[in-house]
Amino acid sequence: MKLQRIEAGEYLTPDGRFYVRNTYYSNGIPGRSNTSSGWLIEDKSGATPFQRNHHKSNLRRVDTLTEAREIITLVIECDRKEKTLLSAGWCKEDNPQQPGVCWLSPYTGKLLTRSEALLELSLMSS
Repeated sequence: MKLQRIEAGEYLTPDGRFYVRNTYYSNGIPGRSNTSSGWLIEDKSGATPFQRNHHKSNLRRVDTLTEAREIITLVIECDRKEKTLLSAGWCKEDNPQQPGVCWLSPYTGKLLTRSEALLELSLMSS
């Protein structure tokens, strides 16, 4: 994932969805406002793709800029796969009984994980 540098310690994805900043530069005073250094990823789209202790958030702290890039790439890839399933007629359950098993198959009527759903979709459309 390519990030555009805004200024020292601040980056933005080309589409403007993700804002990444180095916590060392917080509040314009290097090193003074935070006891821990690292990077903060913010999803500005209104989505909450990050989860910690069953709490969804639009913020995620990581140790390195490389790790931030990898996480952003993963979130974008997951969103792409989700859009593929939705456009193919799959329904996503909001509160599944089993975590992660939330895609209702239009072919079998069973609830599947995203990986199982993508596999079934590829098999049925071949």
